Amino acid sequence: MASVRRRFLLTLLILVLTIVAVFGLVKTRPRPQAEFSAVVLSRVEVIEAVQRALQPQLQLTGVLQPWQLARLGFEVKGELLERRVEPGQRVRQGELLLRLDDADYRDALTEARAQLRETRAGIERDQRLLKLAQQQRQLAEREFQRLERLGQDSLASGSTRDSARQQLLKLESDAARLSFGIDSGKARLAQQQAAAARAERNLQRSHLLAPFDGRVNRVEVEVGDYLQPASLVVELIRDDYLELSLEVSTDIAAVLRLGQSLAVELPDGPRQAELVALQPVPDARTHTHPIRLKLLGAGLLPGMLGRVALPLRSYSDAILVPVSALLREAGQAWLFVVNEGRLERRAVEAGIVDQGWQLIEAGLQPGELVVARDVEVLSDGLAVETERLESAP
Repeated sequence: MASVRRRFLLTLLILVLTIVAVFGLVKTRPRPQAEFSAVVLSRVEVIEAVQRALQPQLQLTGVLQPWQLARLGFEVKGELLERRVEPGQRVRQGELLLRLDDADYRDALTEARAQLRETRAGIERDQRLLKLAQQQRQLAEREFQRLERLGQDSLASGSTRDSARQQLLKLESDAARLSFGIDSGKARLAQQQAAAARAERNLQRSHLLAPFDGRVNRVEVEVGDYLQPASLVVELIRDDYLELSLEVSTDIAAVLRLGQSLAVELPDGPRQAELVALQPVPDARTHTHPIRLKLLGAGLLPGMLGRVALPLRSYSDAILVPVSALLREAGQAWLFVVNEGRLERRAVEAGIVDQGWQLIEAGLQPGELVVARDVEVLSDGLAVETERLESAP
């Protein structure tokens, strides 16, 4: 009985202590403090869209080439007897570069000239004989006419008249034969003159001369080589001027003109070049217009790179923002415009880029503030704190 009472009192004590502990915890808990939520503003850099005249340029790079390049070869065949030039050597117009063995060509010319002299001598002989035959014919004709006038009453017999007639016919035949020989000789003379001229040209062609002042670029043959006509033996360049060949679109070609001066950036600095060729009809395959620029070659070598600034269509009232302000998504251009402390995600029509500045052709007014960079993380309607940057130049 006593043990039951003790267990009851122990249980009651534990229950009372538990209630006291819970009450104490409730009483001693800290009081809740008021919660405040502060709005954090995003800080963005903004710039004012400005309106000004714009003359954009397109930078194109090309390779400098010789102003003139000639791939030379002999027009006749033969063994190379003499080589007078090496790559890099400067030559003057008409200077001898290479020479073939010309003995056969000299003999051919000598033979042609001898035949020519022989034919000329034959023609001159026949012309003298023809002149004599014509004189004899005139005498024979007068004699025959005299005998005819004497008639039947004269002492001259019919046989005499017949003899005179035969002599006249013979002289006429001789004159005709000589005349034909002269005509044939003149035709033969013309052929032989052509052969002699051809032999003289072939002799000259055995000597390869420089067609212009320039520099030897390559020599492809050695002394002793047997060369065929039209084979490449020497490459000669004219490098006092160089050219820069480029291909441009139609809108660029439309603002260019022959004789126009353009700046070319080269390894030794900028130089002025002249536009000397502009193809008006675009290439059917590339739809571009080939152009050529000419510039002084002093201090330059073919193969160097040259960069030229070509003018594009000018604008009198271009609206400009930094390129970094533009956001492109799914083919659409966007700007974040600041309106009363919040961002407006606005669709715009973007034009060309010129030296880091983007032309806005529609959707933006001069003086509006746009976010200048880091636009990828922004969203429409976002509250922002702005830091103003310097406007476009």
